[in-house]
Amino acid sequence: MAAGTYSQEIESPVAPARLFKALCLDNHTLFPKLMPESFKSIEFVQGDHATVGSIKQLNFPEGHQYKYAKHKIDEIDVDNLYCKYTTIDGDVLHGKYESVVNETKIEAVGTGSVCKLTTHFNPVGGVPLNEEGIKIGQQK
Repeated sequence: MAAGTYSQEIESPVAPARLFKALCLDNHTLFPKLMPESFKSIEFVQGDHATVGSIKQLNFPEGHQYKYAKHKIDEIDVDNLYCKYTTIDGDVLHGKYESVVNETKIEAVGTGSVCKLTTHFNPVGGVPLNEEGIKIGQQK
């Protein structure tokens, strides 16, 4: 089965550099504090928050539909507010995806910003993409 790519844009009143820092550089400390119902903890298995090749494990709280996910940072460009990472392990892959590649690009719009998110789903051979499930995941 061919990979599927889905994109979305989310506008924010937050300045681009500040939004990039929160979403891409400091999410390991901010997400568990701001969204404890979604993230129990985020810890680095290898490397750190701003180094290509680093791997971080997202641990979800009890009662969440997933237990964990591991993300590997593929590219990070602080000057251009761009980050690319791959979900390489975890029950979030459902055994249906070899990997899920996420790209985040933040751009200025007026006094705020727009966050452009692109997700590439790489399914295990022969497994069809679940487009409804992907839409639900994007909304979260």
